[in-house]
Amino acid sequence: MTEQQIKDGFDRIDGALAPPMDAAERVERRVRARRRRRRAAVGGGTALALAAVAGTVVALASGDDGSDMVAVDQPPGPASTLVMTRPDGSTYAFPEVTVSCQPPEGEDVTGGPQRIWATSPRHIEGQRVTEPFVYVAGIVDKIAGGRSFTFPNDWSTSSDKYPLVLFVADTDGNEAASSAGGESGTVRVLEASCDPVPVLRLAVDVTLGSEVGESSLDLAGRLR
Repeated sequence: MTEQQIKDGFDRIDGALAPPMDAAERVERRVRARRRRRRAAVGGGTALALAAVAGTVVALASGDDGSDMVAVDQPPGPASTLVMTRPDGSTYAFPEVTVSCQPPEGEDVTGGPQRIWATSPRHIEGQRVTEPFVYVAGIVDKIAGGRSFTFPNDWSTSSDKYPLVLFVADTDGNEAASSAGGESGTVRVLEASCDPVPVLRLAVDVTLGSEVGESSLDLAGRLR
């Protein structure tokens, strides 16, 4: 056998062992298909399930590099029909209310029971309230489960023991609360929970006593 024949034989062996020319393309095609299936499975199933119970969700639907994400929109916030009525009959509505299980800025409740808050935006310049605001705070374990609260009540005078507190501040300096004395009416708690997301639904029909010696203020409506 000549040297050329030996070389040709090795070339044929190498050729037989070499992968097909389109192997890399076929592998890449399979990778892309698997990535699409994973993205569809996580985005269409898991992310929607999480969104149903957890509000805002960003579900990881990782490709090979772990960078793909599917974003799920947050459901709309609570709807409020709460309205404050002054003694002269004028009113102020609170359509924008935020529900949270994190304390508002400046409020320290470290180590206490789990609370939930419903607050409207606060607009304050110096010591002056430029727009009325409403504040509701409750201890979750004491208000959950469809309970009703009638005012006045015989709760402890220590504010950290109140199951539920309602407060409104007006632009004329009047501040009224369900714990000030002179309050009356009923609050029906339809739902209160911090798990998995903050939820507070109320039906309110109360008169709040002034904390600064002014006239009482009425608060009525729903948070749902």
